[in-house]
Amino acid sequence: MSLASLFVVCRFVHFASVMQLFGACVFSRLLAPAGFSQVLAGKNQTLILASAVLSALTAFLMLAVQAGVMGNGWGDTTNPIVLLLVLTTTFGEVWRWHMLLAVVALLVLLLEGLPGRYLIALLLSTGMLLSQALIGHAAIHQGAMGIAQRSNHAFHLLSAAYWFGSLLPLLSCMSFTHQPAHRAAAITTLLRFSTLGHIAVALVVATGVINGLMILQHWPSDWRSPYWLLLLAKVLLVALMIGVALFNRYRLVPQLAKRPEQTQRNMINVCWLEFALALLVIALVSLFATLPPN
Repeated sequence: MSLASLFVVCRFVHFASVMQLFGACVFSRLLAPAGFSQVLAGKNQTLILASAVLSALTAFLMLAVQAGVMGNGWGDTTNPIVLLLVLTTTFGEVWRWHMLLAVVALLVLLLEGLPGRYLIALLLSTGMLLSQALIGHAAIHQGAMGIAQRSNHAFHLLSAAYWFGSLLPLLSCMSFTHQPAHRAAAITTLLRFSTLGHIAVALVVATGVINGLMILQHWPSDWRSPYWLLLLAKVLLVALMIGVALFNRYRLVPQLAKRPEQTQRNMINVCWLEFALALLVIALVSLFATLPPN
């Protein structure tokens, strides 16, 4: 595997894990009612901790791979001089803080007795997502246009992370609807997710369109361009995700009262499909983010 390909893979795993960390913490700590919040966080503890581990590991691995790309190949991935040079670039100036946030988030989650550790992890993962808006295609403009672009991309990342990162915790929350002691709290959590989910999806679409216009600034002149083809594939996948989400909310949910067991099984299958589609979207973004937008 080439260094360029490895960077795409690392970017995919890192981006997905940070979004998962953010979404799981939001779902467990902000959407769940008091009392049930700790129960739900405990249910998703492995998912949250695994996301934090992957976030920290891939953050450092991306720095090493970037050093190899900028240097003379694999040998420079561990060259301290080249690594320090990477940290002086525009990417590196942002990434040094990004890595710090990732490490602190992991340490916080490892301290099981620390009060509010999931809320702290939420704030740190928010910082990691926001830092992504300061590098790459999202930072091609300067001045007022640059501020507008970075702000728009920040909202895009946060809303997308809420949508994607809440899907697995959503599945775990559904299991509590069969437990009398937690049924009411679980249903309240699911309703809150649904309400905010509508807003998140609308923000993903709106900010995605604005971001695309600000990056590209022109209608495609060559549809054979890899960037345009991958971007089009992303748009189609997101549209499919929206269709799946709408089917789940407005077709399956109303059937819960009549056929609860069968309907919930169908909802679980649909959520897994939505999760798989989201992973494909993140993979595409990880790839075309390394390509020139032409």
